[in-house]
Amino acid sequence: MSIKINNGFVDMFKGRKPVACLARSGMGKEELLDISAGLSKGDSFVLLLRSVDGLADRLLPAFMNAYLRYSENNMRSGSLQKEVLLFAAGTMNIGKAIRSVGIVDSAEFMVFAGGKALLYRFLRLSGSRTVKRCKLSVKKEVAREVAMAGLTGDS
Repeated sequence: MSIKINNGFVDMFKGRKPVACLARSGMGKEELLDISAGLSKGDSFVLLLRSVDGLADRLLPAFMNAYLRYSENNMRSGSLQKEVLLFAAGTMNIGKAIRSVGIVDSAEFMVFAGGKALLYRFLRLSGSRTVKRCKLSVKKEVAREVAMAGLTGDS
């Protein structure tokens, strides 16, 4: 896999850039998860997360680690969406990851998508509205911590 730096962004995602925002919806959590699952196939995914402090800083490093595992057919989970969730939560146990950072309700939640068009499609289908856009970046201290989550053998 070749990795290029383009305007400070590591282009290992075929030109698509993952995006995130805080959102609100009148739908219930289960309905939102169903829409997310329906849009998520292969390396196109929508992940719904609890709005917790510091999570936005973990998302891009988590996605980079998960995408690398996905492209090498070396994932611990069955989907790229779940793999990102595991790295973002800092555990390789799906139950712990869901309890730690999984969506709780629709009052305010984070939407992380593999691309802008997919994010907008989710927002439209779910009737959700954006509360705040999240800036995704790779901070060295956070990236190291997220990368190490895959090596701990946490189960």
